[in-house]
Amino acid sequence: MDTKFLFIVGLFFIANGVIAQIASGQRQTGQASPWAWACRTGRGCVKVAKDSPVQEGDNMDNPTLAGCKLTCNDESVLWPKPRDGIYLSKTLVSFLPTDIRTNRINAPSSEVKSLTNEAITIFRDVINKSIPEAFRSRSQTAKEQQRPQINIVVSITSGEARLGMETSESYNLYVSTKFATVAAPNSPSSTTTVTITAQTFFGARHAIETLSQIMAWDDSLESMIMLTAANISDSPAFVHRGLLIDTSRNFVAVPVIKKIIDAMSYDKLNVFHWHLTDTHSFPFVSTREPRLALYGAYSPSKVYRPEDIKELVHYATVRGVKIVPEFDAPAHVGSGWEWGERAGMGQLALCVNKEPWPTYCVEPPCGILNPVNDNIYSVLSNIYQDMNDLFQSDIFHMGGDEVNFSCWNETTEIIDWLRARGRNDYSKEDFLYLWTHFQNRSLEEVDKAYGNKQPIVLWTSGLTEDGHADKFLDKERYIIQIWTTGTDLSIAQLYRQGFKLIMSNYDAWYFDCGYGQWVGEGPNNWCSPYIGWQKVYENSPRKLIVNFNETFNSQQILGGEAAIWSEQVDGAAIEGKLWPRSSALAERLWTDPDTNWRAAEHRMNHHRERLVQRGIQADALQPEWCHQNDGYCFL
Repeated sequence: MDTKFLFIVGLFFIANGVIAQIASGQRQTGQASPWAWACRTGRGCVKVAKDSPVQEGDNMDNPTLAGCKLTCNDESVLWPKPRDGIYLSKTLVSFLPTDIRTNRINAPSSEVKSLTNEAITIFRDVINKSIPEAFRSRSQTAKEQQRPQINIVVSITSGEARLGMETSESYNLYVSTKFATVAAPNSPSSTTTVTITAQTFFGARHAIETLSQIMAWDDSLESMIMLTAANISDSPAFVHRGLLIDTSRNFVAVPVIKKIIDAMSYDKLNVFHWHLTDTHSFPFVSTREPRLALYGAYSPSKVYRPEDIKELVHYATVRGVKIVPEFDAPAHVGSGWEWGERAGMGQLALCVNKEPWPTYCVEPPCGILNPVNDNIYSVLSNIYQDMNDLFQSDIFHMGGDEVNFSCWNETTEIIDWLRARGRNDYSKEDFLYLWTHFQNRSLEEVDKAYGNKQPIVLWTSGLTEDGHADKFLDKERYIIQIWTTGTDLSIAQLYRQGFKLIMSNYDAWYFDCGYGQWVGEGPNNWCSPYIGWQKVYENSPRKLIVNFNETFNSQQILGGEAAIWSEQVDGAAIEGKLWPRSSALAERLWTDPDTNWRAAEHRMNHHRERLVQRGIQADALQPEWCHQNDGYCFL
């Protein structure tokens, strides 16, 4: 066996005060594993035989897989990669979860202090999840008198407790370690001080997540390890970094939504865009309009009650995520609206379940609101008030896409309304006029419900195409969410008109693409092919704008969202369809690096393993061999 290797291994164990067997394999076979890991120049961590000579360019300072992964690269295995200043040590200290102490939380309000305490509790839980189940109970009891000590100090200056578009999410994380020079009874073998400073709780929470990622369970040492020193200043490139989850086409239970929010927090994604209702079902229990869920839910158990939503809003907040509700209208309604005539309120929705469906909507079942029935606006007002009471979001999504005029054109009540206003052609312009009337009336009800004129999000649609968005919509009021391709000229038109944009171009950020048809037969659904994490990673909102020969303005491009429409997914499979691709989205929106996916691959593979370790059912990207041998799985 190489003497240099043995010397380095011995130093590592002595410096960390650990007596360890170098191999989890010894527990299984009674023999020590013959493998170690070298940090290889130009590659990363590579599996090598312990008894082989050290190759030129190989560094064996931290020869376990976990130790190598933490120290081999300048950015370690952090995800998303910090955008600003970063220094990480190449040395490690071992510890157990019981060695972590929260020394002090400096916060300007009890609410912020409470949120921070909750975030640290979550951090402790995440660390415990890193430990294999067989070792968890053992790791709670430290046998040695002289233990390492990790002290956490958090300082927050703002009392802001609700995440908004203006909220600072920046943070500084500083870690330093002092080793005891002389062993003394009841004194720590080492003291690691973790100092977190942030303007807001949300920045501090991100720092806590980063802290968790410079720690790892080491199978060989049967201990947690962490970097002895770090200095990270970090902030996001985009303020809006989200996922759209559709829970109407197929129901997703609250525990699954919580797991989605958990995974978002590990990626520093901050917007859970909740597409709550659609033509298929109405699972939102409105206190003021209970008949909607009564008629529209798939079953009494497949609903979201006010107490569910309040719980989820808090659950998300403490994990650095805000929930933005979407109530899509005037199209994408149907189930739940059938009771209007029975209640003496006339037809609230038209063409519900009407056939042949391709004539009246993009997918079955059909339905569209009746914009000339004044009763619709009192119902909408009640929905908006309920949503404001529950979500307390700083923005509201009004949907507004895929409006098919065929139904309106066949409805006598609407034709009479247009004729009374001198519109007798029943042309596209006439129906755009009607649609604008609906949008303006609905907006009035939103403003009454929310008590202020907060930003409104709409999808790209007939109101925004052909360069005439500014004819129908106020750029000071509306944010447009792009779901066209990334090269669609409407993006440049909206940008030049001064609209703020959220990018969700379907050719890179629609995660329901690439599956078989669900209406009829065929190998591909409408937006195939499947979109791999590499394409997700390469889709930069900044570059999309620059590609139109425009100057990028970060005040206009708020960020982006990946969307998963749920025609072919429910809670049983949604995690694997979202992750780890959502992690690629997260680094793009947090860091927006100039480097491509290849530079991120070794960290992506490791982050996927970390997600699984934390209980997220993330799809595999490559054979595990690739994770254990960085840089060898390229074409």
